[in-house]
Amino acid sequence: MQRLGKILSRHAALPIFILALLLIASQFMLVHADNDNGVFYLKDHEGEQAALSDVTISGELGDGFHSTLFKLFDGKVTTGTKLFDPPRAVWYNSTQPDKLKGKWRFDNIFSPDSIVARDPNDPGSYWQASVHPNITEYDDSNQPRSDNTATYTNRLEYGLASVGDQYYFAVPSTNRYVGTSGIYALTFTSGRDYKGQLPESEALATFSLDKNKGDGSSEIQVLGLEAVGGKLALVLEEDQKLVIRSYDSKSGELLGEAAVSGFSISGSAKAVQGRSFYESYESYSDSVSNTLCLAFMSNPDQGQVRKTVWSFDLANGVKLLDETAVTYPDDMESNLRDLKSANYANGRLYVIYQSTETKVESNIVFDIARPKHLMIRVYKASKLQYEGELVTDRNQDGNRVEHLATSYDYDPMHNREFENIRIRPAE
Repeated sequence: MQRLGKILSRHAALPIFILALLLIASQFMLVHADNDNGVFYLKDHEGEQAALSDVTISGELGDGFHSTLFKLFDGKVTTGTKLFDPPRAVWYNSTQPDKLKGKWRFDNIFSPDSIVARDPNDPGSYWQASVHPNITEYDDSNQPRSDNTATYTNRLEYGLASVGDQYYFAVPSTNRYVGTSGIYALTFTSGRDYKGQLPESEALATFSLDKNKGDGSSEIQVLGLEAVGGKLALVLEEDQKLVIRSYDSKSGELLGEAAVSGFSISGSAKAVQGRSFYESYESYSDSVSNTLCLAFMSNPDQGQVRKTVWSFDLANGVKLLDETAVTYPDDMESNLRDLKSANYANGRLYVIYQSTETKVESNIVFDIARPKHLMIRVYKASKLQYEGELVTDRNQDGNRVEHLATSYDYDPMHNREFENIRIRPAE
């Protein structure tokens, strides 16, 4: 009788197990169906939608559990959803910028002699590289700095760029540095194999900072390094000009240079009236057309974000294509990185930015949780031709905090964000 009870007990567990599997499968299908039926459509605000006919816009909207890939062409949006089981790790960094280059993440680099890279797919692993340029920083008394601190124009992440699997670095140096700096091809060592000394990375190309030795009438400052196809673009402020130098990423050969007059940053020796910008910038490149768009922000004005976008062609040397002033309302004026993408093609500048509703428009008290809108603009000859919005249901993620007033812990695992947005000429 006892043996019969055990048999019945084992058989009774089988339907329960099958029922649990059915519940899991049905939940999976509901989530998948819900994601595939998400809201994605283009809403016109101003101008003719035909201004977008020459480009394709693609990207992702996702969190830790799923991501919806979208493609906008000829006014129509197509989507596809992928689920992550188990959920993926989502990298969120509140400091600026969190720069993704290739397959690795670089964050919180404090010194050129210890550049740390991490693989988002392998959180326990990390790699290290070291750079030792022959440069010296001078203090306000014109003496070499000796207190083991350093000042840079931008966070050191701005000096990173990658072409394929090779990473490069240039020190974002101010006008207080002299000597010979360079662009370095980074040699990484696994942190797990670190023996107390890092191999020194070799210089791909060098350049002088010695014009900073003078009386302040001449200067050179390194703002960052960018990759455009197989080329490297060194971003400089030199004698109140924005200068772009292009280098071959294999040989280090200088391929060309272009300069924009009337440009200064807050650390410049001389400020250019009406043309002074923050050092931090946003950069977007197209490896197919070899274009580079740089957006610099000037002081906001009464809730209006003011940026200037310069577009360069690096296909053969460096050529300035366009300069356009972009202004839009946004309550989060301090966020320099609310541009999501930019490209210059067929004589037009295409800009995609994220606008956050003001406290007047939204009842949510936490800035990061207030409704956001993905806006698309098209400019021709510096004039706005079209403005539209890619409407989605992403703002539903913030509904649960609408009535919170004390504290809110933002978690990118449960809040969808746009990423990998690309603007490409239509095929």
